[in-house]
Amino acid sequence: MKFFLLALFCSALYASTFPKKHAVPGGVVALSVTASSKPKAFHEKQELMVLETSSKGTYRVIAGIPLGYDLNKPYEIRVLDGELESSVAINIKNKEYQKQYITLKTNKHVTLSKTNLDRHYGEKKRSTTALNSFTTQKFKDLEMIKPLNVKFSDDFGKRRYFNKKPKKPHSGIDLSAKEGTPMMAPLNGVIIEQGNFFFNGNVVFIDHGEGLVTMYCHLSKFKKKKGDRVKKGEIFGLVGKTGRVTGPHLHWGVSLNGNMVDPRLFFN
Repeated sequence: MKFFLLALFCSALYASTFPKKHAVPGGVVALSVTASSKPKAFHEKQELMVLETSSKGTYRVIAGIPLGYDLNKPYEIRVLDGELESSVAINIKNKEYQKQYITLKTNKHVTLSKTNLDRHYGEKKRSTTALNSFTTQKFKDLEMIKPLNVKFSDDFGKRRYFNKKPKKPHSGIDLSAKEGTPMMAPLNGVIIEQGNFFFNGNVVFIDHGEGLVTMYCHLSKFKKKKGDRVKKGEIFGLVGKTGRVTGPHLHWGVSLNGNMVDPRLFFN
């Protein structure tokens, strides 16, 4: 098989159905590849999404960039089939995310007790496993719908401080709504994990295939169970205020090849 890398997110067929290119930490990069059959693509050891396009023999490689990516090195994508291999290096640009200071009524979710810390470590393993899921699924498009038909109340990537203590950046976007508001699946998928977590409260993880996983935090109620399939637009849970919150809302996260990326890149 012979192939070559065409260009980084060149003027593509199905452009409206692919995520928007944004080569920054927390963003998405893409490139077009020609091949006689579907190739595989990797960044280091992590497999990447490879999708067919409407042009025969042309494929799209799509990758998510970590929020903490080292800007001193390019993001390298390897494309291969058997012993044949090619690669491209993509320069990642800096992006300054806003800072946010949040005051909680107690320090329970800021300075953890040993019991809560042990619980968090166990839940983190479950989250990591879910967010790194890679299953084969053919897409017609990647254009998501919002889980709630409301405006965003908090943006992606903010550098957060809880009770003046620095914590990890905001790895999703928030949508405020009344407790009990139904939430919709943004794409077809399978619920691969759910439960009550210390920070995330009642949380659901939906696997959409090819390394694309979405997560939904602070639910008041589950409407589906682990292993259930959900269709785009189908109700799977209700908005709540469980876990580390200041009020009822949905925290919506999108993971691509194990990296949390800006959900805004996946819909118009």
